[in-house]
Amino acid sequence: MWFYRRLLRVSWKEKRTDEAILAELQVRRHLLESIRKRKLSFFGHICRSKCTLMKDIIQGKLEGKRGRGRPRAAYLDNIKTWTRRNSTEIYTMTERKEKWRELVQKAVRAANASRSDAG
Repeated sequence: MWFYRRLLRVSWKEKRTDEAILAELQVRRHLLESIRKRKLSFFGHICRSKCTLMKDIIQGKLEGKRGRGRPRAAYLDNIKTWTRRNSTEIYTMTERKEKWRELVQKAVRAANASRSDAG
């Protein structure tokens, strides 16, 4: 965004939203889409692997004392939100690589569609 603002010679004092800058340049953000796709792909890879420690960490099954303040967003919560499925459905889908890839593509396409509808 810093580069886009410099390109348009927009001062930091001007109250212009990032969306207005992106609309003027007719570009969209690709970073969030790639992060979502990488997170989903990595999740499927970890669930299919033999390493149980990594699975326990991602699933949040480690015991310990809960910290103070607002709980952080769990990795699995993001996956559930993006795929619109519950935990058991997600774990069964990750076992079949082709089905998981289809689900990842659908989730990324849905995010792109909702982002273009909002813009």
